[in-house]
Amino acid sequence: MQPSPLTSILGETRLERIATGTLAVATVIVGASIVADGDLAKALNGVAGLTWFASSAMFIIEGRRRGSTSLQWAGITALTAVVAFVIKPSDIVLASIGFVPAAFVAGMMVKRDPMLWAKMVPALYLPLHIGTAVLKAAGRSALGMDASIRSEPPPTAAIVPFVMLAAAVVGGWLATKMKAGSR
Repeated sequence: MQPSPLTSILGETRLERIATGTLAVATVIVGASIVADGDLAKALNGVAGLTWFASSAMFIIEGRRRGSTSLQWAGITALTAVVAFVIKPSDIVLASIGFVPAAFVAGMMVKRDPMLWAKMVPALYLPLHIGTAVLKAAGRSALGMDASIRSEPPPTAAIVPFVMLAAAVVGGWLATKMKAGSR
């Protein structure tokens, strides 16, 4: 029996559905923190970060429960690190065109559960983005350049996190369809 389209997007297990929902909520909170000002923006940003990291942890637990290999983890970590290094969280164009192929590759490189692994890209994006931002700042500082990490995001940045997740779902859907067609 084929899973419903909603089940294939949200997830096969309760934990995956919760992780997906939590990630979606985190993207909305990030957007609200970008639109808000002052202390409210700071508070929302903190809540968004905690929510995103909680989602990441749930996706990792789910991936481990499904018998993922060290090679899968190395691949998804490397792929997401490249995405985090290249795509700024304020660039709607790069998020739109970058997350689809990254999620597609993530879905294609696994034997099963392509949508889970496609959603792993945006789930791991924030932790790896923060890590690459720290490395970039350290490199700039070592070279005697300005080590600034934060900038004022454009208004469209409020929807970029959701676009990342939506684009990853599209990439996962494409990988799922391509794998189903090759059987």
